[in-house]
Amino acid sequence: MLKEIDKKIKLDICITTIATSISVLFIISSYIFKNYSSEILSILIIVLPTIYIVGNLIIRGIMEKEIKDLREEYDDIILQANEGIEEMKQEIEKLSHST
Repeated sequence: MLKEIDKKIKLDICITTIATSISVLFIISSYIFKNYSSEILSILIIVLPTIYIVGNLIIRGIMEKEIKDLREEYDDIILQANEGIEEMKQEIEKLSHST
């Protein structure tokens, strides 16, 4: 589980770095190409949220996989516990009938 958390943190850092780099690139480009600055900045306004949305979707997928794995482990543990309880009941019945 810590491995998955580490993966999510690295992904967050990567997404933030990419978004920051693209922002700086677009802002510098808007100063270089002054005639197209409004178009460049308009594209930036569209691109930035898209980067964060895609990143959040990827992180959500990782979290859903984590939850699914935890549920499977939980179900296995409950099944083993129920099997143990049944075995204990059978042993108690054997011991109570033999006395």
